[in-house]
Amino acid sequence: MATEVGAIDTSKKNSEVLGPTSDEATVQMDQLEEKCYWNDAEFSTGDQVTSEGVCYECSFGRWIQTED
Repeated sequence: MATEVGAIDTSKKNSEVLGPTSDEATVQMDQLEEKCYWNDAEFSTGDQVTSEGVCYECSFGRWIQTED
C-alpha cells in the first residue's frame, strides 16, 4: 500500500522524480543502495507513495511514476 504524501516541498530533501518508464531500465551500480526522499522522509527501494493522485515507486534513489 502506498503512503500518502503532500506535494514536493523544494525547501526539503527530495529525490529526483521521473515519469513512467519501460520495464527495461538501466541502474548504475553505485545507486543500488540509495534511499529515496520525499519532503525529508526516507523511503527504501520498492516503497510507494502517492501525491496529488499520482503514484510513485522508489527505485534505487529515484522516484518512478507508476502506471495504474
